Amino acid sequence: MRHRSSSLHRVIGLLAAGLLAAVGAAVAATPANAGPIACNNMTSFTLVFRTGGDDLRSNSEVMPFLTTRYGDVELQHFRSGFGNNSTHTKVLGLHNLNWTVNSCDVTGLKLRMLSHNGPFQTDDNWNLDAVTMYGYGQNGAYSYYFHAAGTPLKRFTGSSQWWSQLG
Repeated sequence: MRHRSSSLHRVIGLLAAGLLAAVGAAVAATPANAGPIACNNMTSFTLVFRTGGDDLRSNSEVMPFLTTRYGDVELQHFRSGFGNNSTHTKVLGLHNLNWTVNSCDVTGLKLRMLSHNGPFQTDDNWNLDAVTMYGYGQNGAYSYYFHAAGTPLKRFTGSSQWWSQLG
């Protein structure tokens, strides 16, 4: 009787370990963490960018979009130089200041890097290693969170200007 009990415990232990390993692998393979915190109409967003080994030139434009169940919603564009291996925070509103977007309708994030070349410059390249976004409702309530990272998460070039991630 004691032998059966210890064998059963071993089998249960192996099954539990296998289940934990499978769950751990699924979590490790998930490229983005995202989701609504509460269903609120959002109007402002804080985006945190981490640049890797190739900078973003100050004359390049970053155009962020929220992907939603109803189509893309454009955030304010910005131009800003990001040095190699640096982190930068941008506080943005919606491109049309009269709009709102409900956090429960957001399905992900999309970025476009548009290079505006100057004299003696070719297309810009930018290694984006991480992006985090916090969305806030009209009353300032924290309503949405998004985070994705990689090395690089995306290498933007003149011929590869778009990145998107569902989350």
